[in-house]
Amino acid sequence: MIQININLSSKPFANYRKFAAITISLLLILTGISYWNISQYRTVHLRKENINRVLADSQAHIEKLAIEEQQIRGRLQKPETAEFLDLVNYVNLLIKRRTFSWTQLLNDLETLIPANVQVVSIRPKIVEKELGFEITANARDSQDYIEFISNLESSGKFYSVNPLFEDISKTPGFVGKQISLSLKYKGQT
Repeated sequence: MIQININLSSKPFANYRKFAAITISLLLILTGISYWNISQYRTVHLRKENINRVLADSQAHIEKLAIEEQQIRGRLQKPETAEFLDLVNYVNLLIKRRTFSWTQLLNDLETLIPANVQVVSIRPKIVEKELGFEITANARDSQDYIEFISNLESSGKFYSVNPLFEDISKTPGFVGKQISLSLKYKGQT
């Protein structure tokens, strides 16, 4: 018997199962990624709203405090309170002076003084609400006190270092020069 392969249908059969499986998988992955993106957007949006609310509350609180400050300053700026305010400024200056660390200053100076320089005196001065000092020192020769001034200026803790005078030392038993410096200290904030 002879067999003849005849397809009587108008279209041959095509298997689309593999294509359908890949398409459905891609759609599920795309749906999952879209859901994750939407949830991330909602989270960020809620955080932004919370931050904006906290910021608005903080700004309102700052404005309220500024109004209170203006009211208090208005009550204090009367002529009868001027003497009291001067006293408060003076007490604040005393407190600032009291909280100054002499130990820190002396430690900073100790690291900067060359071997042939001897500090004779340190006198504090308050100039224009800044703490300054007048240092008198003995040095064997000019090179030693130039090195001392250079060390002070390059340390970063002292500024406005200005020589006041240079004279032959009057200290008994010391042969050399006596110098006096005016400087300001920013080593302690």
